[in-house]
Amino acid sequence: MLWPEAGTDVFEAGRLPVPEPLAEVAAYYWWVAWRRGDQTPFRQEVLSHPVTHLTIEAAEGGVLHGLPVPAALVHGLVTRVFTVDLPVAGRVAGVAFHPGGLAALLGRSVGDLTDTVVPAEEVLGGGVGPLAERVLAEDDDAARRDAVVAFLGEVLAPRLEEVRADTGYRTVREAVTLMRAREHVALGQVAERLHVSERTLQRLFVRYVGASPLWVLRRHRLQDAVAALDTGEGQDLAALAASLGFADHAHLTRAFTQVIGVPPSHYRAGR
Repeated sequence: MLWPEAGTDVFEAGRLPVPEPLAEVAAYYWWVAWRRGDQTPFRQEVLSHPVTHLTIEAAEGGVLHGLPVPAALVHGLVTRVFTVDLPVAGRVAGVAFHPGGLAALLGRSVGDLTDTVVPAEEVLGGGVGPLAERVLAEDDDAARRDAVVAFLGEVLAPRLEEVRADTGYRTVREAVTLMRAREHVALGQVAERLHVSERTLQRLFVRYVGASPLWVLRRHRLQDAVAALDTGEGQDLAALAASLGFADHAHLTRAFTQVIGVPPSHYRAGR
């Protein structure tokens, strides 16, 4: 079954690990499946992580992201809130790459993929054509995961040693690990820990991630801000701004509003 049967609202989601050696470039397999009981489309909004995805998507009505589905698609890094108008029912199975993982796998920059969703053939070649049919024919997500892993494993095999020897990719991975830690609020701190210059990080992140290292750092701090507000920690917005490395409350408000669409005070109030 491609998506849940008609009835009440259903939204299913989950993750599964990916095996070695694919774990060199891919973080995990994930899926979502949904159906609206009242037969109305709806809008989903997510403050996404700075990574790329290979997805296999199907939906009632045959269109997602303005592209025909079922299809295998590649999602580049999203610099804004990821917004998608979902039809009544559908299913998405995907692999999230490590930051820089897709660039390492392909041996090229992924900067051209930022803020885009494109047919996977444009990125991974013609061999990806049958993948959507193969994945969606499976009955459970473990089997779907295995089908995606098998395909990506074939892509990775001839480049595996190059990926393992790619020092630029390793530097990006290590930098992002540091950026995820809330105590790192300035790019200089990250560069110092890695014994590289900020200019080197800039060059590597543009190639491997598709955004500047400062943007990635700020995205993680904005995610921390959202998480703090969701759990009721952000009553003192000035203190929250300081803890996240923003110069003051106004700088946090400006950055938060630019990405989320409302000031943190409105978000906290549920508006």
